[in-house]
Amino acid sequence: MKGISVLIIDGETNVALPVARCLYRVPNLKLNVISDNPWVQIRFSRCKLSHRVQMPGNNDEKRLDAIRQTITQTNDDIILPVSEPAIRFVSKHYEVLKGIAAIPLTPKLDVFDIAVNKWLLADFMVKQGIPCPHTVLCTADEEFVQNLHKLSFPVLLKPTQGSDGRNIQYFDNQSSLLDFLKGNQSFFHKYIVQSFINGHDIDCSVLCQDGKILAYTIQKGFIPGSQRFASPVGIEFLRDEQTLDVVTRLISTLNWNGIAHIDLRYDEMDKQVKVLEINARYWATLLGSLVVGVNFPSLACMAALGVSFPVPAYHLKRFIGNGAAIKHGARGYLHNGKVDFSFQETNWRYVLTDPFPELFNLVRKCSWFLGKQHRITM
Repeated sequence: MKGISVLIIDGETNVALPVARCLYRVPNLKLNVISDNPWVQIRFSRCKLSHRVQMPGNNDEKRLDAIRQTITQTNDDIILPVSEPAIRFVSKHYEVLKGIAAIPLTPKLDVFDIAVNKWLLADFMVKQGIPCPHTVLCTADEEFVQNLHKLSFPVLLKPTQGSDGRNIQYFDNQSSLLDFLKGNQSFFHKYIVQSFINGHDIDCSVLCQDGKILAYTIQKGFIPGSQRFASPVGIEFLRDEQTLDVVTRLISTLNWNGIAHIDLRYDEMDKQVKVLEINARYWATLLGSLVVGVNFPSLACMAALGVSFPVPAYHLKRFIGNGAAIKHGARGYLHNGKVDFSFQETNWRYVLTDPFPELFNLVRKCSWFLGKQHRITM
């Protein structure tokens, strides 16, 4: 797949930079980027050829015009969305966009909307016999209270839409949950209650076509994130037949097209892997999949052009994010909670060859902190 040009249409998202760094590994591939914000990390990356700012807001027609105008100038072969809003936009306007350039595999709009909504997904999985935690939608009626009796406590209160463990709360018993909801009635119909599973998280990343898996990696955390329900900052890639079987059934039942990162959890009680949610986008640990041998953005571009390929094998390695590598490297130097890892298991190889996005981010954070301190002292 040489000599092609790709247009990322949502460069403002956090996952745009790791996608760009994956595509930079493809010989002779040219990458152009559109974002709705001039001050984004990918603007400063050597992995892209050009960066353009378009600010269509929520106006789909203006966004379509921006894509048309850009491709007229850049002559891109493939339109590549990387975040959930952009992937939904491409699914919604698939017929129009495919007349402009090649489009990667994307799910049908109704399937996408089920996948990214935790309540709709849980209801779908129960009906289809896909293993998942017991789940109840928060509603302001007696039926909700009755349904809570069917759940085993403790439970998690989760927004129906969201990712990275944000806004998840833990409750030991029903009374504390109901007391909380009495003071937060805006949560009704926007949150679910889900039985907490004693066990461990395990994730599966996939690229699919018509419900069949074209590529996948399976990973498990070994260094937790800074927050209780945040994604791990250190992961290890492994084989797990039960996880692959559950994901295969889920993907087949949804007839899924495109990429996804599926969060699952192993239940120590019944020894069953259960699906928690689907992230219908590229994911934060994407470079980890690249390290172990699976370049998902490159494969997605190949599939967009109709190029077939065998399901790639992946290595059983570990991957550690930048911040965690610094933190645990320092601890190791001080002989305090040492985690052994090599340079090849970190993100630093990509940062050192493409340092300016991280430098920009550091300057931005410092500016924000200094501005905050100034406001406090005034």
